[in-house]
Amino acid sequence: MSAPTARRGMVDTARRGGALIDASLRDGAIVGIGVDAVDVARFREVLARRPGFAARFFTDIEQADARRAPDPTESLAARFAAKEAVMKALGTGLGGFALTEVEVRRGTGPGATAGAPSLMLHGSAAALAARCGAGRFHLSLTHTTQVAVAFVVAERSVPCSLS
Repeated sequence: MSAPTARRGMVDTARRGGALIDASLRDGAIVGIGVDAVDVARFREVLARRPGFAARFFTDIEQADARRAPDPTESLAARFAAKEAVMKALGTGLGGFALTEVEVRRGTGPGATAGAPSLMLHGSAAALAARCGAGRFHLSLTHTTQVAVAFVVAERSVPCSLS
């Protein structure tokens, strides 16, 4: 496909209100991508002002993992960003499903993957992922004292054929 033809296809998709990623990756291995950033200081204020916030939006496992971190707020902020990034990767906005239906877990294996974050979807989040064809999720988290960022790639459960 020539560059002008590809650009024309993306413009047509944009005019119809579709997502450009859907047009360009419809038959590929990637279902969607999502990224989100959380201001750590603002998140710290929310946690202080609303004592039930953590219990409402994080699973018991996530809260326990965060308590083991040097700064639990930074850890929770990164997990919150991951939950929103998953919603974006699946094409829904905030409120598409309960935030506790996306759980960030720490890897327990040996070597380089020890402590690596991974995602476990439950309930309607898992059902939406299945409808979208997303069977695998790749998650990267990072944070500083100022910002927490999550990047998610939702991948098809069955590798696509190149032929």
